[in-house]
Amino acid sequence: MKKTETNLTPTKKRLFSIILRLLPILFFVVLELLLRIVNYGGNLDLFITGPEKQISQYWMGNPNLGERYFFRQKTKPAPPKDLFLKEKPQNGYRIFVMGGSTAAGFPYGYNVMFSRILKFELDDIFPDKHIEVINTAMSAVNSYTLLDLTDEIIAQKPDAVLIYAGHNEFYGAMGVGSQEQFAKNPKVIRAYLKLRRFKTFLFIRNIVGYLQKSISKATTGGTKVDPTNTLMARIVADQSIPYKSEKYQRGVDQFADNLDRILQKMDDHHIPVILSELVCNIKDQAPFVSAKADSFPTAKHAWEIGKKLEQQGEYKDAKKALYLAKDLDALRFRATEEMNDIIHNVAEKHNAPVVPMKAIFEKQCEHGLIGHELILEHLHPNMQGYFTIADAFFHALKDNHFIADQWDESRIRPIQDLEKNWGLTKLDTTSADLSIFYLKGGWPFKPAIMPNHALENYNASTRVESTAVKVLVNKNYSIVVGHVDLAKYYESKKQYEKAFREYKAALYNIPFEIEFYEGAARNLIELKRYAEALQILETSHKYGSSPFTNKWTGQLLNSHGDAKAALPYLEQARISLPGDQQLLQHLFSCYKALGKEAQAAQLLSLIKKDEIAGSANGEKPVMLDAQQQSVVYKALMEKGVSLIKQKEYSKALPLLKRAHALKQSDYTLKWIGLLDLQAGHVQEAAELLQQAADHNPDNFELRYNLCNAYIHLGRKKEAESVLSEMEALRPNFKDPQKLREHIAGM
Repeated sequence: MKKTETNLTPTKKRLFSIILRLLPILFFVVLELLLRIVNYGGNLDLFITGPEKQISQYWMGNPNLGERYFFRQKTKPAPPKDLFLKEKPQNGYRIFVMGGSTAAGFPYGYNVMFSRILKFELDDIFPDKHIEVINTAMSAVNSYTLLDLTDEIIAQKPDAVLIYAGHNEFYGAMGVGSQEQFAKNPKVIRAYLKLRRFKTFLFIRNIVGYLQKSISKATTGGTKVDPTNTLMARIVADQSIPYKSEKYQRGVDQFADNLDRILQKMDDHHIPVILSELVCNIKDQAPFVSAKADSFPTAKHAWEIGKKLEQQGEYKDAKKALYLAKDLDALRFRATEEMNDIIHNVAEKHNAPVVPMKAIFEKQCEHGLIGHELILEHLHPNMQGYFTIADAFFHALKDNHFIADQWDESRIRPIQDLEKNWGLTKLDTTSADLSIFYLKGGWPFKPAIMPNHALENYNASTRVESTAVKVLVNKNYSIVVGHVDLAKYYESKKQYEKAFREYKAALYNIPFEIEFYEGAARNLIELKRYAEALQILETSHKYGSSPFTNKWTGQLLNSHGDAKAALPYLEQARISLPGDQQLLQHLFSCYKALGKEAQAAQLLSLIKKDEIAGSANGEKPVMLDAQQQSVVYKALMEKGVSLIKQKEYSKALPLLKRAHALKQSDYTLKWIGLLDLQAGHVQEAAELLQQAADHNPDNFELRYNLCNAYIHLGRKKEAESVLSEMEALRPNFKDPQKLREHIAGM
């Protein structure tokens, strides 16, 4: 039988060849589309829409941004949660801040970032402008990350960009000595940063990373990672990069090249930039690693000479020796003076101002030697240091005629005045000090072979200190949550000034959270500081509103004689608080003042006539009579119980609390306690559950939840006592939350 031959024409052969060549491309196109459909890796844009409906008109720094640059680290840094309007207003002035951990405010919360302080300074000078200062800084990033973010920042039409960066150049993501290094060639790294915008590339990168870990585990048993290590310790791959070595020079060159590229992009879009010199601790931080470096002395030798000269009073020569010792330190956590030279050279090329931060810091330190007066450890500023940086940038903006040609100098306050009234508390300083204490308990301050025992040697003797420990060790418990928990504790003790300061610190951290404005205003009202309360409430309405903020903004405006401004707030509040007698009285007052007689008449049946004598002053709650209390209590309870049955617990909680304020019952004690516990308000939950348990000696479930609350509070004695009561009621009870185990480990 003859074999059948298929003869292809030249055209068909070419077509067939093209299809074969296109198949791999088609495969990756389809894969990319599929990965985008399932949103593999999530959204890694620099800016995302405000996550809540009330702030959806704002952009916010993406909390998942660190996924771009860190795929070997479990804990990834994120930019601050700064908001800025999607539509820039006509009177707007928009400043972006770029940098690493110092620019991000480490080891404090967002309330001590120099960018946050700078915004308050600028708001004082330009009350007629909408000033936005948006911080994009993250820990453990260098100039590659800054360059990668530049186009996205430019797209948001900045009026100015401030850069404080350079300390992380060697160990930041993609640095020459970093664990997150991808390649040596800068062109390859920049190509990598562009490719990571494709989901397919992320997918392949993560597979490669997984295989690397699997192979390492199979061949060596895996790399042992000390769980007590900080990100600072985990990010370092090369612990010795000698001064002027080939690897050192690559780090310096990448900084110069990337910084030049950033400023060129800004120039192309006519965006002015202010750079800053870098500062660090030269007086009180010895070199970490002393290594040979060509003809230079060792870092240790230079340090010893510097300290000897300091003791002899030869401060000018001591400064030279100590700066040299810092530059010779082979563990490159502190930028060398060559980095500052690069900053000046690039700035001069692009006609950009440079903040003389070294001279400013040296002026505030004894004998001009920068040390612990302003620096906490090797390079991160203390509280005074961050205010100094903010003020230095403030004056750089002023001296170079940013924002306006002429500034109203009569409105400029000394930075010390701002610091005295700042939104921070003892928790901020205690938490920062504890973070540094913990940092110094591990490498490189201690030998790498030693685990970090710092916390074992720390005794938390106050509530603030125990809260600071919780902030440090519990990744789900932020300093903001700590501020709120302390505020609620102080409120329960009627310490309203302390409670107010905690809420103020919280809102300086996250300025768009309405709950913090409510708490701050509520405590100011208790202190009868009504003007301050009104100012805080009016600020809150930029980010949304609540029944409380609407009610009290309206009442305080009405008390100040501005019925017209008060009316819309009161009418809005009435929708959510229809039976609030104090609110209705103010609303009646506004209607009367504005000549709205028909609306005023409609309120008469709802308000006791003998309480409508002139304008309500808002200083004293209007009491409901017994009949009104009964009606309101019944309505609140019916709605609250209904919401609990529907498992709408967050909606039920405020209704039950209002009912509880009118009339205590075992039901409200129990459910408010349970819902507070679920919401993380553990102190309040424990108090209510204890009362409920006292009223119900045979209720096992109440005691189970109460025991859980005491465990969360670290109150072992009370937890053991409740556990004994539970075992008396049910000797062999099941323990799904392992309370016995938790108590034994306390």
